[in-house]
Amino acid sequence: MAGCAASYIDSSQGRDGSSFQKAVIVGSVRAEYLYIDRTYPGSEILSQMIVDNNGNPYDVVTILPKEGTKKDVIFDVSRFYRKKTYADDVQ
Repeated sequence: MAGCAASYIDSSQGRDGSSFQKAVIVGSVRAEYLYIDRTYPGSEILSQMIVDNNGNPYDVVTILPKEGTKKDVIFDVSRFYRKKTYADDVQ
């Protein structure tokens, strides 16, 4: 799936999900889970919610890593959130 928007993850330039300014840019919710699995193996997802920050949508995922300290991982979801998809055309 190289180049597929569904698996798009951009964590370059210091994007580690620790703040809105450092949000990891993703192309899908699936990509969020891939990032979490790769960066925090064995962690548990506790919650997930969309947050608006200065007019931009972000997905804030709260995880419990194996180490045991709860943390938020912030994803920039503007590439796909509320965008028209092929499924919209099928209806």
